[in-house]
Amino acid sequence: MYYTESFYLGIFVIICMILVSRIAFFKDAEFLRAVRDTMGKNRMSLAHKREKPIKGIIWKKNLKKMNFLSINFKDYHVKDISDLEYFKNVETIILTYMGDNEEDIGMYNEEHILDNLNKVRDFNKLRRVQLYHLNADDSVKKECPKAMVFID
Repeated sequence: MYYTESFYLGIFVIICMILVSRIAFFKDAEFLRAVRDTMGKNRMSLAHKREKPIKGIIWKKNLKKMNFLSINFKDYHVKDISDLEYFKNVETIILTYMGDNEEDIGMYNEEHILDNLNKVRDFNKLRRVQLYHLNADDSVKKECPKAMVFID
């Protein structure tokens, strides 16, 4: 059977589209840096920071395996948390802004950091959201109706 070049090109394009649809493309470069630095098998936390950041492609399926996510905005100056949408099976989210010691505490100045928290509204496994030293009020609790929300 004889196939034309356009047939093979079409097959190649379809395969590429399938592969690209499985890659996590981050909107916020600092959020991506946090993932590369702290992603483990099923949790993402500074307590388990990697010696060397992950290189290469971050697959959506690997992010769906995360059940714990913690980002300290003192280390990672994230401006957009809409990338939380990739962590569909997360149970606990901790977003904080604090230094290494108790005196090194301030307030994160990014006013609209929690604007995209609604991305987690439909996460069925989300049980706990902790927000420390962020510009947050009780309206955040409406964005996470299935979870206990702690604001400090």
